Amino acid sequence: MINGNDEPQRQIVPAGPKPPVRPAVLLQGLLWTALGAALSSYLPYLGVFLLAYGMRELLEAKKGKGLCAGLGVCVLVFAAACAWDFIFALSLVPVFVCAAGISWCMWRGRANVTAVCIVIVVASLLSLGIDATIASMSGMSLSKSFVALLQEAVRSAVGSDIQGDLLVSQVMPLLRVIWPFVYVASAMFDALVAGIGSYTMSVRCTGIRRMPQIANFDAPMWCVGVLALCILGLGASFADIPQPQLLRTVCASALASLRVVFALQGFGVVSALEAKRHMGCLTRFVTTFLTVWLEAMFFAMCIVGLIDIWANFRGLAREQARVEKAKQ
Repeated sequence: MINGNDEPQRQIVPAGPKPPVRPAVLLQGLLWTALGAALSSYLPYLGVFLLAYGMRELLEAKKGKGLCAGLGVCVLVFAAACAWDFIFALSLVPVFVCAAGISWCMWRGRANVTAVCIVIVVASLLSLGIDATIASMSGMSLSKSFVALLQEAVRSAVGSDIQGDLLVSQVMPLLRVIWPFVYVASAMFDALVAGIGSYTMSVRCTGIRRMPQIANFDAPMWCVGVLALCILGLGASFADIPQPQLLRTVCASALASLRVVFALQGFGVVSALEAKRHMGCLTRFVTTFLTVWLEAMFFAMCIVGLIDIWANFRGLAREQARVEKAKQ
Protein backbone atom coordinates (compact mmCIF):
# COMPACT_ATOMS: atom_id res chain seq x y z
CA MET A 1 0.00 0.00 0.00
CA ILE A 2 1.15 3.58 -0.74
CA ASN A 3 0.39 6.58 1.40
CA GLY A 4 0.20 10.24 0.43
CA ASN A 5 4.00 10.59 0.52
CA ASP A 6 4.47 7.63 -1.84
CA GLU A 7 6.09 5.64 0.98
CA PRO A 8 5.16 1.97 1.34
CA GLN A 9 3.21 1.09 4.48
CA ARG A 10 4.38 -2.15 6.03
CA GLN A 11 1.63 -4.51 7.15
CA ILE A 12 2.21 -7.76 8.97
CA VAL A 13 -1.25 -9.07 8.01
CA PRO A 14 -3.13 -7.72 4.95
CA ALA A 15 -6.30 -5.83 5.80
CA GLY A 16 -8.36 -7.95 3.43
CA PRO A 17 -11.58 -6.98 1.69
CA LYS A 18 -13.95 -4.50 3.27
CA PRO A 19 -16.52 -6.37 5.40
CA PRO A 20 -20.10 -6.38 4.11
CA VAL A 21 -22.36 -3.76 5.64
CA ARG A 22 -25.52 -5.07 7.30
CA PRO A 23 -28.05 -2.51 8.51
CA ALA A 24 -28.87 -2.51 12.20
CA VAL A 25 -32.19 -4.12 13.09
CA LEU A 26 -34.08 -3.10 16.22
CA LEU A 27 -35.49 -6.56 16.95
CA GLN A 28 -32.08 -8.23 16.62
CA GLY A 29 -30.56 -5.67 18.94
CA LEU A 30 -33.23 -6.33 21.54
CA LEU A 31 -32.65 -10.08 21.29
CA TRP A 32 -28.87 -9.75 21.64
CA THR A 33 -29.30 -7.38 24.58
CA ALA A 34 -31.75 -9.72 26.32
CA LEU A 35 -29.44 -12.70 25.77
CA GLY A 36 -26.40 -10.80 27.06
CA ALA A 37 -28.30 -9.55 30.12
CA ALA A 38 -29.45 -13.08 30.92
CA LEU A 39 -25.93 -14.53 30.56
CA SER A 40 -24.11 -11.73 32.42
CA SER A 41 -23.93 -13.66 35.69
CA TYR A 42 -23.52 -17.23 34.43
CA LEU A 43 -21.00 -16.47 31.64
CA PRO A 44 -19.79 -12.99 32.64
CA TYR A 45 -17.56 -11.94 29.76
CA LEU A 46 -19.70 -13.55 27.06
CA GLY A 47 -22.72 -11.85 28.58
CA VAL A 48 -21.01 -8.44 28.64
CA PHE A 49 -19.88 -8.90 25.04
CA LEU A 50 -23.38 -9.75 23.82
CA LEU A 51 -24.90 -6.99 25.95
CA ALA A 52 -22.67 -4.31 24.41
CA TYR A 53 -23.08 -5.92 20.98
CA GLY A 54 -26.85 -5.65 21.21
CA MET A 55 -26.86 -2.14 22.69
CA ARG A 56 -24.59 -0.88 19.90
CA GLU A 57 -26.99 -2.31 17.32
CA LEU A 58 -29.87 -0.56 19.06
CA LEU A 59 -27.90 2.70 19.00
CA GLU A 60 -27.14 2.28 15.30
CA ALA A 61 -30.79 1.50 14.59
CA LYS A 62 -32.66 4.06 16.72
CA LYS A 63 -29.93 6.20 18.32
CA GLY A 64 -30.85 7.38 21.84
CA LYS A 65 -34.27 5.71 21.71
CA GLY A 66 -32.56 2.42 20.93
CA LEU A 67 -30.38 2.70 24.02
CA CYS A 68 -33.48 3.45 26.11
CA ALA A 69 -35.07 0.31 24.67
CA GLY A 70 -31.97 -1.68 25.60
CA LEU A 71 -32.05 -0.33 29.13
CA GLY A 72 -35.74 -1.28 29.26
CA VAL A 73 -34.78 -4.86 28.40
CA CYS A 74 -32.20 -4.78 31.20
CA VAL A 75 -34.88 -3.57 33.62
CA LEU A 76 -37.12 -6.47 32.61
CA VAL A 77 -34.28 -8.96 33.11
CA PHE A 78 -33.52 -7.34 36.48
CA ALA A 79 -37.19 -7.64 37.53
CA ALA A 80 -37.27 -11.30 36.49
CA ALA A 81 -34.05 -11.96 38.42
CA CYS A 82 -35.50 -10.20 41.49
CA ALA A 83 -38.38 -12.66 41.49
CA TRP A 84 -35.84 -15.47 41.73
CA ASP A 85 -33.05 -13.93 43.88
CA PHE A 86 -32.81 -10.25 44.78
CA ILE A 87 -29.10 -10.34 45.66
CA PHE A 88 -28.34 -12.09 42.39
CA ALA A 89 -30.29 -9.39 40.54
CA LEU A 90 -28.35 -6.59 42.24
CA SER A 91 -25.07 -8.04 40.99
CA LEU A 92 -26.22 -7.48 37.40
CA VAL A 93 -26.67 -3.71 37.74
CA PRO A 94 -22.96 -2.69 37.45
CA VAL A 95 -22.58 -4.87 34.36
CA PHE A 96 -25.59 -3.24 32.69
CA VAL A 97 -24.26 0.23 33.48
CA CYS A 98 -20.78 -0.60 32.19
CA ALA A 99 -22.00 -2.09 28.89
CA ALA A 100 -24.44 0.77 28.28
CA GLY A 101 -21.86 3.45 29.12
CA ILE A 102 -19.10 2.00 26.92
CA SER A 103 -21.49 1.43 24.00
CA TRP A 104 -22.79 4.99 24.26
CA CYS A 105 -19.29 6.51 24.40
CA MET A 106 -18.05 4.50 21.43
CA TRP A 107 -21.17 5.26 19.38
CA ARG A 108 -20.74 8.98 20.04
CA GLY A 109 -17.04 8.75 19.15
CA ARG A 110 -16.07 10.00 22.61
CA ALA A 111 -14.56 6.90 24.14
CA ASN A 112 -11.55 8.81 25.43
CA VAL A 113 -9.63 8.10 28.62
CA THR A 114 -11.78 10.41 30.73
CA ALA A 115 -15.11 8.97 29.56
CA VAL A 116 -13.99 5.36 29.95
CA CYS A 117 -12.56 6.09 33.41
CA ILE A 118 -15.88 7.63 34.47
CA VAL A 119 -17.75 4.51 33.34
CA ILE A 120 -15.29 2.24 35.15
CA VAL A 121 -15.44 4.29 38.36
CA VAL A 122 -19.25 4.34 38.35
CA ALA A 123 -19.46 0.58 37.70
CA SER A 124 -16.89 -0.26 40.38
CA LEU A 125 -18.52 2.02 42.97
CA LEU A 126 -21.92 0.47 42.23
CA SER A 127 -20.51 -3.02 42.70
CA LEU A 128 -18.67 -2.01 45.86
CA GLY A 129 -21.75 -0.27 47.27
CA ILE A 130 -24.02 -3.22 46.54
CA ASP A 131 -21.64 -5.68 48.23
CA ALA A 132 -21.19 -3.33 51.20
CA THR A 133 -24.97 -3.02 51.61
CA ILE A 134 -25.44 -6.78 51.45
CA ALA A 135 -22.63 -7.31 53.98
CA SER A 136 -24.07 -4.75 56.39
CA MET A 137 -27.51 -6.35 56.12
CA SER A 138 -25.87 -9.63 57.14
CA GLY A 139 -24.10 -7.98 60.07
CA MET A 140 -20.63 -8.29 58.53
CA SER A 141 -17.91 -5.89 57.44
CA LEU A 142 -17.18 -5.96 53.72
CA SER A 143 -13.51 -5.14 54.18
CA LYS A 144 -12.89 -7.88 56.76
CA SER A 145 -14.83 -10.54 54.87
CA PHE A 146 -13.25 -9.59 51.55
CA VAL A 147 -9.73 -9.58 52.98
CA ALA A 148 -10.40 -12.96 54.58
CA LEU A 149 -11.54 -14.27 51.20
CA LEU A 150 -8.39 -12.92 49.55
CA GLN A 151 -6.22 -14.47 52.24
CA GLU A 152 -7.87 -17.84 51.69
CA ALA A 153 -7.32 -17.53 47.94
CA VAL A 154 -3.65 -16.63 48.40
CA ARG A 155 -3.20 -19.46 50.89
CA SER A 156 -4.70 -22.02 48.51
CA ALA A 157 -2.47 -20.74 45.70
CA VAL A 158 0.88 -20.77 47.56
CA GLY A 159 0.33 -23.74 49.86
CA SER A 160 0.70 -24.18 53.60
CA ASP A 161 4.45 -24.78 53.89
CA ILE A 162 6.98 -22.37 55.41
CA GLN A 163 7.63 -20.63 52.12
CA GLY A 164 3.90 -20.17 51.61
CA ASP A 165 3.50 -18.71 55.10
CA LEU A 166 6.29 -16.23 54.36
CA LEU A 167 4.69 -15.18 51.09
CA VAL A 168 1.28 -14.74 52.73
CA SER A 169 2.80 -12.60 55.49
CA GLN A 170 4.39 -10.38 52.84
CA VAL A 171 1.37 -10.06 50.53
CA MET A 172 -1.50 -9.66 52.98
CA PRO A 173 -0.52 -6.21 54.38
CA LEU A 174 -0.71 -4.88 50.82
CA LEU A 175 -4.00 -6.65 50.07
CA ARG A 176 -5.55 -5.24 53.24
CA VAL A 177 -4.93 -1.76 51.82
CA ILE A 178 -5.75 -2.11 48.12
CA TRP A 179 -8.57 -4.67 48.26
CA PRO A 180 -11.09 -2.24 46.61
CA PHE A 181 -8.89 -2.31 43.51
CA VAL A 182 -10.32 -5.77 42.82
CA TYR A 183 -13.64 -4.08 42.01
CA VAL A 184 -11.91 -1.56 39.75
CA ALA A 185 -10.01 -4.32 37.94
CA SER A 186 -13.24 -6.26 37.42
CA ALA A 187 -14.91 -3.15 35.97
CA MET A 188 -11.87 -2.60 33.72
CA PHE A 189 -12.19 -6.09 32.24
CA ASP A 190 -15.94 -5.60 31.76
CA ALA A 191 -15.29 -2.30 29.98
CA LEU A 192 -12.67 -3.94 27.75
CA VAL A 193 -15.01 -6.77 26.74
CA ALA A 194 -17.88 -4.31 26.24
CA GLY A 195 -15.63 -2.23 24.00
CA ILE A 196 -14.82 -5.30 21.89
CA GLY A 197 -18.52 -6.12 21.58
CA SER A 198 -19.45 -2.57 20.61
CA TYR A 199 -16.61 -2.39 18.08
CA THR A 200 -17.61 -5.70 16.51
CA MET A 201 -21.18 -4.50 15.95
CA SER A 202 -19.90 -1.16 14.65
CA VAL A 203 -17.82 -2.91 11.97
CA ARG A 204 -20.85 -5.02 11.00
CA CYS A 205 -23.13 -2.00 10.67
CA THR A 206 -20.74 0.53 9.12
CA GLY A 207 -18.02 -1.57 7.49
CA ILE A 208 -15.41 0.79 8.96
CA ARG A 209 -12.47 -0.83 10.71
CA ARG A 210 -11.10 1.79 13.03
CA MET A 211 -9.32 -0.22 15.68
CA PRO A 212 -7.88 1.86 18.55
CA GLN A 213 -4.08 1.84 18.62
CA ILE A 214 -2.20 1.84 21.90
CA ALA A 215 0.43 4.04 20.21
CA ASN A 216 -2.18 6.84 20.27
CA PHE A 217 -3.10 6.40 23.93
CA ASP A 218 -2.81 9.73 25.73
CA ALA A 219 -3.71 10.20 29.39
CA PRO A 220 -5.25 13.55 30.34
CA MET A 221 -3.53 15.95 32.71
CA TRP A 222 -6.09 15.38 35.48
CA CYS A 223 -4.47 11.98 36.10
CA VAL A 224 -1.38 13.82 37.39
CA GLY A 225 -3.52 15.89 39.75
CA VAL A 226 -5.22 12.78 41.11
CA LEU A 227 -1.80 11.15 41.51
CA ALA A 228 -0.54 14.11 43.56
CA LEU A 229 -3.65 14.10 45.76
CA CYS A 230 -3.32 10.35 46.36
CA ILE A 231 0.32 10.70 47.38
CA LEU A 232 -0.56 13.52 49.77
CA GLY A 233 -3.49 11.55 51.18
CA LEU A 234 -1.34 8.44 51.60
CA GLY A 235 1.19 10.45 53.57
CA ALA A 236 -1.53 12.05 55.68
CA SER A 237 -2.98 8.63 56.51
CA PHE A 238 0.04 7.90 58.70
CA ALA A 239 -0.61 11.01 60.79
CA ASP A 240 -2.95 11.31 63.74
CA ILE A 241 -6.20 11.95 61.86
CA PRO A 242 -9.70 10.41 62.00
CA GLN A 243 -10.19 7.24 59.93
CA PRO A 244 -6.57 6.89 58.72
CA GLN A 245 -7.13 3.34 57.47
CA LEU A 246 -10.04 4.44 55.27
CA LEU A 247 -8.00 7.27 53.77
CA ARG A 248 -5.05 4.93 53.22
CA THR A 249 -7.25 2.37 51.48
CA VAL A 250 -8.88 4.94 49.19
CA CYS A 251 -5.58 6.55 48.19
CA ALA A 252 -3.74 3.25 47.70
CA SER A 253 -6.57 1.82 45.60
CA ALA A 254 -6.65 4.99 43.48
CA LEU A 255 -2.89 4.75 42.99
CA ALA A 256 -3.20 1.13 41.89
CA SER A 257 -5.87 2.19 39.38
CA LEU A 258 -3.78 5.08 38.08
CA ARG A 259 -0.89 2.70 37.56
CA VAL A 260 -2.88 1.07 34.77
CA VAL A 261 -3.39 4.44 33.05
CA PHE A 262 0.26 5.49 33.27
CA ALA A 263 1.45 2.01 32.26
CA LEU A 264 -0.72 2.17 29.12
CA GLN A 265 0.79 5.58 28.41
CA GLY A 266 4.27 4.08 28.68
CA PHE A 267 3.39 1.12 26.47
CA GLY A 268 1.97 3.61 23.97
CA VAL A 269 5.35 5.34 23.81
CA VAL A 270 7.11 2.00 23.21
CA SER A 271 4.55 0.98 20.56
CA ALA A 272 5.01 4.26 18.72
CA LEU A 273 8.79 3.78 18.82
CA GLU A 274 8.42 0.25 17.41
CA ALA A 275 6.31 1.56 14.53
CA LYS A 276 8.71 4.43 13.86
CA ARG A 277 11.70 2.10 13.76
CA HIS A 278 9.80 -0.47 11.62
CA MET A 279 10.70 -3.28 14.01
CA GLY A 280 10.01 -6.83 12.94
CA CYS A 281 7.85 -9.40 14.69
CA LEU A 282 10.66 -10.98 16.71
CA THR A 283 12.07 -7.62 17.81
CA ARG A 284 8.60 -6.44 18.84
CA PHE A 285 8.00 -9.63 20.80
CA VAL A 286 11.29 -9.30 22.68
CA THR A 287 10.67 -5.59 23.30
CA THR A 288 7.15 -6.24 24.58
CA PHE A 289 8.38 -9.02 26.86
CA LEU A 290 11.10 -6.79 28.31
CA THR A 291 8.77 -3.82 28.84
CA VAL A 292 6.16 -5.98 30.58
CA TRP A 293 8.88 -7.43 32.84
CA LEU A 294 10.26 -3.97 33.60
CA GLU A 295 6.79 -2.71 34.46
CA ALA A 296 6.06 -5.67 36.73
CA MET A 297 9.39 -5.38 38.54
CA PHE A 298 10.27 -1.67 38.55
CA PHE A 299 7.15 0.30 37.42
CA ALA A 300 9.25 1.37 34.43
CA MET A 301 6.37 1.95 32.01
CA CYS A 302 4.48 3.97 34.61
CA ILE A 303 7.47 6.29 34.96
CA VAL A 304 7.83 6.59 31.18
CA GLY A 305 4.11 7.31 30.84
CA LEU A 306 4.18 9.93 33.59
CA ILE A 307 7.15 11.71 31.98
CA ASP A 308 5.53 11.52 28.55
CA ILE A 309 2.59 13.63 29.73
CA TRP A 310 5.02 16.58 29.81
CA ALA A 311 7.80 15.46 27.46
CA ASN A 312 5.43 14.29 24.67
CA PHE A 313 7.90 11.79 23.22
CA ARG A 314 5.51 10.91 20.37
CA GLY A 315 4.86 14.49 19.31
CA LEU A 316 1.09 14.29 19.81
CA ALA A 317 -0.92 17.38 18.85
CA ARG A 318 -2.16 18.06 22.36
CA GLU A 319 -2.22 21.86 22.30
CA GLN A 320 -4.01 21.92 18.96
CA ALA A 321 -6.64 19.48 20.27
CA ARG A 322 -7.20 21.65 23.37
CA VAL A 323 -7.65 24.77 21.22
CA GLU A 324 -10.16 23.04 18.94
CA LYS A 325 -12.06 21.72 21.94
CA ALA A 326 -12.18 25.21 23.49
CA LYS A 327 -13.58 26.63 20.23
CA GLN A 328 -16.36 24.03 20.27
